[in-house]
Amino acid sequence: MEKLEACLEILQHIGEIVTKLLDEQTENVYQDVLEKAIKLVPGAQAGSVLVRENDHFKYVAAVGYELEELQKVTFTVEEEEEWVGRSRNHAILVREDVIRFDDAVLRDERVEMLGNVGGLKKIKAALVIPVRVKNELRLVVNLDNFESSDAFDNNSIIMARTLANLLGMVFKRLELENQLREKSQLLEYMSYHDPLTNLPNRRLFEEFAEKMFTLARRENKALSILFMDLDGFKPVNDTYGHQVGDEVLKLAAGRLERFARSSDMVSRFGGDEFVVLAYDCSKQDATALAARLIKAIEEPFEIDQLTLKLSASVGVATFPEDGDELTELIRLADERLYVAKKSSVKIVAQST
Repeated sequence: MEKLEACLEILQHIGEIVTKLLDEQTENVYQDVLEKAIKLVPGAQAGSVLVRENDHFKYVAAVGYELEELQKVTFTVEEEEEWVGRSRNHAILVREDVIRFDDAVLRDERVEMLGNVGGLKKIKAALVIPVRVKNELRLVVNLDNFESSDAFDNNSIIMARTLANLLGMVFKRLELENQLREKSQLLEYMSYHDPLTNLPNRRLFEEFAEKMFTLARRENKALSILFMDLDGFKPVNDTYGHQVGDEVLKLAAGRLERFARSSDMVSRFGGDEFVVLAYDCSKQDATALAARLIKAIEEPFEIDQLTLKLSASVGVATFPEDGDELTELIRLADERLYVAKKSSVKIVAQST
């Protein structure tokens, strides 16, 4: 009875540890759980945790071994399924044939690597704890003993099975958090970037430009806004359709990024309008930059069987000579772009 109570107390303790780790969102929850499991599971002296990433299993935690060296070794899903004995429903396996198994299944330099850094030859028994999510093997915990082949008894297996269930809960929680984090990052990216060209959108441009204006004032540097519009784009859309038009916009965006300076921000404001923020760029330099960008746009666009030729017009406004507010410079650059298109002049950098 005392032994049963002790086991139940230990199991409760494992559950409390996992819950605490989840609540605190520790950096490496697997390492923390593994360390506690080795202390609590009878017979465990060392161990490791492998997690599935795409089509391979990789070491993410280790006790008694050099994790950095173990991480040089990966296993296919098929190899890991062989290791856990193709078990189902969190079945726990005690392996006494560790060396023989690895020699038979791996048959390559990984056996020697595991022998050197993973203590392969020292292991007398391994308690293998598979964790499955929707019947798919996602996580494997190995608890090792270096002294006896019968080091793991029934109590060890009972606790290992409970640990597997708890780790399944941990894995699902961490996986959900990763999915939510990735979705949040994607939504944030989408809110700041144009979905067609992947260029920064107006929102990101304006937030970044405000910071650069502050820097320009402090460092007494010139800052130019180049407002660009593609000439001849509407006939492309009207004649060949929006799919071809979208390809032109994507290719044009790529050219603008390639021929702008590395410090410039190229953004898409919508339609065929692009705006470039050029820091430490005088009006003279901005005019030369605009000419270079126009030349890049005027190179023929090859799309499927089509060869299309377009050009561009640019309005330029420069801080501080044309104004000291972002909205004022954007408005002025837009006005000068309108003048350029009306007068068939490619670049307008001064007000008439």
